[in-house]
Amino acid sequence: MALDRGKVMPRRTKEEAEQTRRMLLSTAMTLYAERGVNRVSLKEISAACGVTHGALYWHFRNRDDLLQQLYLMSGHPFELQYIEQRQSAKQDPLQALHDYLLGVVRAYVEQVSYRRAYRIFLTNPELPELSNLKVQIEADQALVCEHIHYFLKQAKKKKMLRKKLPLTTASQALSGMLDSLIASAMAQTGEDVMNQARLLSQIFTDGVRG
Repeated sequence: MALDRGKVMPRRTKEEAEQTRRMLLSTAMTLYAERGVNRVSLKEISAACGVTHGALYWHFRNRDDLLQQLYLMSGHPFELQYIEQRQSAKQDPLQALHDYLLGVVRAYVEQVSYRRAYRIFLTNPELPELSNLKVQIEADQALVCEHIHYFLKQAKKKKMLRKKLPLTTASQALSGMLDSLIASAMAQTGEDVMNQARLLSQIFTDGVRG
C-alpha cells in the first residue's frame, strides 16, 4: 500500500500544481481585463485564488513572466481565420478575404477570452507594464496586414482587381478598418458590429474589384 501511495502522490501533486497554475492565469486574465495590468498587483491575484504569494512565484518568475504566459495562452483569431480561408482563396480570394474579416470580428464578438486579451494587450499597448511584449504584439499585429495582402495578391493573380491597385496601401487601409471594427466590438452589441463589418467589407471588396 505504501508503495502504491508513493506512486500516486507525485502525480496528484503535479495535477494540483497545474490546477493552481491554470487558476492563477484565469484569475489574472479576469482581473487585468477588468482593471488593467497597471492596477492589479500579484498579491491581489494570489489572494483572489486563495493561495500564498509564494505559490504564485513558484509558477511565474515575476509579472512579466505571468503576462507572457497570458499572452501566449490567449491566442489570436487572425491566424486561425487565415488558415481556414487559405484554401477558399484558391477559388475566390475576395470572398475568402470577406469571410476572413467577418470571422475575425465574430471571434471578438463571441469569444470572451479574445475580448479579455484585447482589453489587456491591445487597448493600451504602450503601458510600461507591457514593454517586454511590445515587439511581439507589434509583430502579431503586422501579420494581419500580411494576411490581407495574401488574399489581395491571389485576387490579382486571378485578374479580379482594378488595374494598378497598390496592394500594400490597400492592405494597410483594410487592416486599419478591421482594427476599428474590433474596437467597436468591444463597445457595441454583437449584431450591430457584425452588420457594420458585412457592409464595410462588401464596400471594400466591391471597390477593389476589377
